[in-house]
Amino acid sequence: MDQKPVVTVTLNPAVDIAADVETVRPDVKLRCGPAQFDPGGGGINVSRAIAKLGGQSTALVASGGATGEMLAAMLAGEAIDAVTIAAGGQTRQSFTARETTTGRLYRFVLPGPDWKPDTEHALLTMLEARCTPGALFVVSGSLPPGADPSLIERMHETASRGGASLIADTSGPVLQALCARTGTPLHTLRMDKDEALTASARPLETPDDFAGYGATLLEAGIARHIVIGLGARGSVGVSVDEQILTSRPVEQPLSAVGAGDSFVGAYALAIANGEDFATALVHGTAAAASAVLTPGTQLCDGDLAVSFRAEVATTRL
Repeated sequence: MDQKPVVTVTLNPAVDIAADVETVRPDVKLRCGPAQFDPGGGGINVSRAIAKLGGQSTALVASGGATGEMLAAMLAGEAIDAVTIAAGGQTRQSFTARETTTGRLYRFVLPGPDWKPDTEHALLTMLEARCTPGALFVVSGSLPPGADPSLIERMHETASRGGASLIADTSGPVLQALCARTGTPLHTLRMDKDEALTASARPLETPDDFAGYGATLLEAGIARHIVIGLGARGSVGVSVDEQILTSRPVEQPLSAVGAGDSFVGAYALAIANGEDFATALVHGTAAAASAVLTPGTQLCDGDLAVSFRAEVATTRL
């Protein structure tokens, strides 16, 4: 079966810079090791993960300025099919410092340029042109300053009119808006443990607790599938037919950075390839497990992710 089109959307991308430093101390110059530059932002990372897993996607990226040009060059260097939406201002940067004496990561994230109304029109026009029956839109990451949290709802409406579906992985006010929405359900809403605790405003501890919260979102018509990442415990998945926990423990993780985006990339690719919900969760869990075995801000390892699929445990809740 041919893969259905996958379109990722990154509205607040970044040029990610990572370097090692011996210790992090105030009021002194911290001499870092060689810097690693990567294209960043949730949707971009999802596209990069899909590529590592042998799939294809188109990355819609809102960017601007010299940093945006640098970002575009890096995406081209990784053979990512990227379509740029002129956002104005300068695309942001983020900086991750790994303290070599402790292994701790310090992540500094800038806000990005203000969102412009004409950028929204260009975005929705580009999405509409890519709507085909069965296509998947994946919206991942934060919104830029000034963007209305309801923007993802308008993206979903555009997708639905053209026969496409939308997977959302976001947080904060945007997640709150999605959890209160009405209308046609999203294909999938994903959040992590802390985001679920904030959105639910109630104590959640066990996988069954999180599955119960997912079921309330399902019953409210928010999405047809709810996925809640529980870190090292795995991911809870809820659909109308099942509530399951998928897990693949890692004994000596190197870094959890990139695990969530790797999960979403593998999950979306599996859905685009016609796999069922439970299988897509297994693929996502395996990719996330491989990502925590890569250092720093690196994403999943494609070969490891494939080999880990047979080792993912699936528990019915």
